[in-house]
Amino acid sequence: MVCGVLLCASLPAGAQDALPLRVQILNGRTGRPVTNAHLRLFRDARLHALSVANGDKGETTDGEGYAPIPNIDATSGNVFITVDLHRACSKTDKHDFSLEKVRVAGVVSANSCKPRITMFPQPGTLIFYVRDLTFFEKMRH
Repeated sequence: MVCGVLLCASLPAGAQDALPLRVQILNGRTGRPVTNAHLRLFRDARLHALSVANGDKGETTDGEGYAPIPNIDATSGNVFITVDLHRACSKTDKHDFSLEKVRVAGVVSANSCKPRITMFPQPGTLIFYVRDLTFFEKMRH
């Protein structure tokens, strides 16, 4: 662990910024990763695509619920997340997060579905708690 801290401290500032950003989607009720979920990342609430390189098709989570946050320019201050057939586990339905905070310290979204389930932030990682849509919520879509 000490070696890892020393390695990160010895990296130039530009190299630390080059660390890849990622999002982990977790079920707010069970704490388990949401696998093979389709999500889309936007620059803001107006739904401007974060990355047009992949045709704005979005990302899919892997077996541990992780998906990459695409390389973006410095003008993107926030990332707005939507996960198909899921809803944020937040009383305020918060979907937007500061990319700078994600890069520097990591961000963990609110979990009002089961507040006892929490994770510690990790630099470069955004942890986003969601729950499945109810039957009636699915019917409205």
